[in-house]
Amino acid sequence: MKRKMRAVIYRKYGPPTEVMELENNIFIPKPLTGETLIKVEGSSVNAADMHMVRANYLIIRLILGLFKPSKRRRILGMDIAGTVESIGENVTGFKIGDSVAADLRNTFGGGFAEYAIVKADRLVKIPNNVSFQEAATVPISGQAAMMGITLCNIKPGDSILINGASGGVGSYGIQIAKSLGAHVTAICSSTKSSEVISWGADETIDYKVTSLNELRINTYDAVFDTACFEKPSVFAQSLKDKGRYVLVGGSYYNMLKVKLFGKCYAQRSQSFRSLTQEVEVNDNIKKVFEMISQGKIKPAIQKVVPLGEVPKAINSLIQRTATGKIVVNNQI
Repeated sequence: MKRKMRAVIYRKYGPPTEVMELENNIFIPKPLTGETLIKVEGSSVNAADMHMVRANYLIIRLILGLFKPSKRRRILGMDIAGTVESIGENVTGFKIGDSVAADLRNTFGGGFAEYAIVKADRLVKIPNNVSFQEAATVPISGQAAMMGITLCNIKPGDSILINGASGGVGSYGIQIAKSLGAHVTAICSSTKSSEVISWGADETIDYKVTSLNELRINTYDAVFDTACFEKPSVFAQSLKDKGRYVLVGGSYYNMLKVKLFGKCYAQRSQSFRSLTQEVEVNDNIKKVFEMISQGKIKPAIQKVVPLGEVPKAINSLIQRTATGKIVVNNQI
C-alpha cells in the first residue's frame, strides 16, 4: 500500500490564504534514477513562493500553467532541510539517514510537504552543529546573499548600501558583508531597524522618511539590492565612480532590464548587474554552512510555524511584516 503524506497545495492562482490548503492524502513519491526521497524537517518561505502562488508575472503562468498550476506544480517551497529517506539507482555520495539541504528551484518547488523528491546532485550535507531550522534558511536566501555579496567585490573598509535589508537575503547580506570588513548602511522601515542593527548593520535609513532620490551622493562602493521596485538607475548617484550595483530581488522586470541593459544605468566606471549564478549553488550553500558552523554568521529566524500555516507565512511577505526568515517545521 502506498504511503501518504501531508502537503500544502494550491489549485489556482490568488492570495495564498485563499488558494492554498493543507491536504493529508498526498501519495509519497518514489525516487527514480539519480533521485532521493527526503523526509523534510524544515523549509522556509521565500519571495518566489509569493510570486508563484499569485502568478505575478506572465513567465510564471508560462512555466506553471496559463490559467492554473499544473498538477505537477501544485506544491511550492523552494528550499528544504531534512534526512535522506530512500535512494534511487545510481546515487553516490549519500546514504539513508544523511542530514541534507537542497535548493528546489529547478523543480519549481515541492518543499512544503512532509517528503520531497530531490536529485542527488542538488543535495548538500548539513554540518553536525547546524540545525535543520537553520539549514532551511540557507539554500535560497543564504546562497543568494553569498553570491550577491561576492559580486559586490567587497574589500575591507568598503561602504555598502543594502536595500531591503530586513528580509531573508538582506539578513544574510548584512552579516556576510560585515564579515568582509565592510561598513553597512541598511535601508528598512524604522520598525525593523533595531533588528537590522542587531544583525550587524552600522546604520539604517528609513525608506518611508528618506526616498532613494535623497540618498547621499558618491558615497557607496557597492549597492546590494534585494528589493528593487523602482528604477535601478536611482542608485547611480549614490555610488562612487567605480561602484558596483548588484540586484538580487524585487521586480522581475527590473532584474531583466539590469541583466540586458545594465550599462545604460551606470555612470562613469560603475557596473550594474543582476544576480547570475557564476558560482554553483551548492558551493555557495556550503560556504554559508561553513560560516554558520564557525559562528561567523547566524540565521535570522523570526519564527517557526507548522506546515498548515504556510499560507499565512507567505502572506506576511506580501504584507511586508516579516523580518528575517520564517521557517516551517514540516513534521508538525
